[in-house]
This record gives sequence, C-alpha cells and structure tokens, in this order.
Amino acid sequence: MIASLLLGLLGSLGHCVGMCSAIVILFDRQPIFRTAPNGQNKLAWVLAHAGRVTTYTLLGLLFGIFGQTLWSFGNLQALLSILFAIIAFYMASAFIGLTPSPELLFSKWTQRWGRAIRRFKTASLWTSYLLGLLWGLLPCGLVLTALITAAASKSAINGALTMLIFGLATLPSLYAVKWLATKTNPRLWSRTLASLVMMFFGFQFAMRGFASLGIVDHFMLGSFMFW
Repeated sequence: MIASLLLGLLGSLGHCVGMCSAIVILFDRQPIFRTAPNGQNKLAWVLAHAGRVTTYTLLGLLFGIFGQTLWSFGNLQALLSILFAIIAFYMASAFIGLTPSPELLFSKWTQRWGRAIRRFKTASLWTSYLLGLLWGLLPCGLVLTALITAAASKSAINGALTMLIFGLATLPSLYAVKWLATKTNPRLWSRTLASLVMMFFGFQFAMRGFASLGIVDHFMLGSFMFW
C-alpha cells in the first residue's frame, strides 16, 4: 500500500497532470461544471473525483480477487512474481519514456471514451458523479501500474484499499492540475521518482520469485518478508 501511495502522489505530478489536463478542460465544458453556481460547481468536482476513486476501488477489489485466485496455486507463485516484476519494470521504463506507453494499446478506447463524455448534457450533480465513474475507466498507464500492486496484494479487501489509497493520493495534483501543467521541472523529477518506486517494487517481486524457486534465500526485515 505504501507503493500505491507513492505512485499516486508522485505519479500524479508527472503523469496525471499531463494526461488529465485535457480531461479537466473537457469536463469544464459540461453544463454542471460550466453553468452551475460557484458552490455547486465545487461540489460537482468533489463528486467527480469521488466517482473516479470509486471506480479505482472497485477495480482494486476485482484485481485483488484475481490475484488471490492466482496465488492460491502454489506452483504458480514464483512465475507470477517474476511476471509481475517484468510488468513493473516495463511500466517504470514507459513512465520515463524509455519504452512505448501501454496506453497506446487503448487509443481507440480512449477516443470512444471522449465521445461518450461529450454526450452528457444534463446539469445534474449526479451527472458529475457518473462522469467521475467513467473517468476512472479511462485507460491510463499509471492506473494499470497501481492495479498490479492491487493484484499483488493477494486479497480482495487489500486490493480495494490499495486502489482507494492510490486514488486519494492523486487528488492534490488533480485539483492543482491547471497550475501544475505549467511547471515542467516538478513533473520531470516526480516521473523519475515514481519510476524508481515501481522499479523497487519490481525488484522485490523478482527476488520473491527467485526465492520461491530456491535460487536465492528469502530475506526478512523483522517479521516482514521482504522477499
């Protein structure tokens, strides 16, 4: 969960600001965000982010169940750990531009998502929550990375909590998205730090896989098995 917290805080500074600034502009054009009185406008944004975090939490629940199911097969644990490590290293390299972003695989889905958002014309506060739910379904490399940690939690509850923490950790950056979008340096260092967090996570899982195969010894930090 610490990994998801750091990914949310650091990753949102670098990745979400660049990607979600366009989404903020798109949402601003919706009636509930554009024409509502100031107080209602702020509540609409709160509900939109609540919807986004709700979707993340539900996805975390599903991925936690998926991970729990896979990890129940003892003979697969080592291979799954190494597979998650490979995915984590790839995501980390994509995050700093060394490899193609996995978001490119979902470009058509992203276009359909944008067209669907533009169809919402109802000036209702619940519309903003629904838009937030859909926002959470937007293909995003950072979210996919966080979902790896949810699956690795090996528990439905822990998976949901992992994504809830991740979603809440992205709130500061997304509320300041218009200001942060003009700041290049913070976005560069935050991407680098988030990439290092993901690489550390990948290294931990790789070592767990190798330890399960008997290649290296397990390593304990007190009562916590580091790998």
